Amino acid sequence: MASATTISNFINEIAPCAVEAYKKLGKVKPSICIAMACVESAYGTSQIMRKNNAFWGQKVGSGKTATKYWDGKFFVAKTKEEYTLGQHTVIKDAFRGFSSPLQGALNYYELLNTKLYSRVKVDADFETQMKQIKQCGYMTSSTEVNSVINIIKKYNLTKYDPVIGNKKPENPYKLTTTLIKRGMKGENVQWLQWELVRHGADIKIDGDFGHKTLEAVLSFQQANSLKVDGLAGPNTINKLKS
Repeated sequence: MASATTISNFINEIAPCAVEAYKKLGKVKPSICIAMACVESAYGTSQIMRKNNAFWGQKVGSGKTATKYWDGKFFVAKTKEEYTLGQHTVIKDAFRGFSSPLQGALNYYELLNTKLYSRVKVDADFETQMKQIKQCGYMTSSTEVNSVINIIKKYNLTKYDPVIGNKKPENPYKLTTTLIKRGMKGENVQWLQWELVRHGADIKIDGDFGHKTLEAVLSFQQANSLKVDGLAGPNTINKLKS
């Protein structure tokens, strides 16, 4: 299990590559690119993946698809495939190797822009895009879609996704209440914390409405001429949405 420091360092290493590759080739959101690298390489702790900058686990395949950003380097490694639900088969397969993480990210985007991944729609949200990637056959794992989605939410990776036009970044958490207050825990608090971070607060999105979240709410209310009571009620929530 990767430590919190290892995870943070890996995300900081991969995020710029994902953003640059997205700007160059587009379609799949950078948050997905980052989270898939986390899953495929165990947050960069897989030695063979790190040695070959193969953080996204692209396989050689026919060797004729998506080759602009791949120079033919490859390596053979063991991998688990889930051809039958719940049954894992260990096989050896050839994986693409790269000169740098950026080259690997560019090839990842190049691959996902081929006809094989035409089901992946540019205007879909990150959850839908991830499901579409699975449908197109990127992986056989029955759990990777949820793992990627959970990583995106846990580490607020949507902050790396582009803002299209005047559309604000997508909050990955669901709001199911009209009042969020100190002492509460769960996804409603994560929704609140994500919005506060979007508005400039320096707090963790951990789902725990503690002292720092309270301070962030009070500061937001004061800055927006709202009642400064630390309660995220309808007026505060609506202002956060704007």
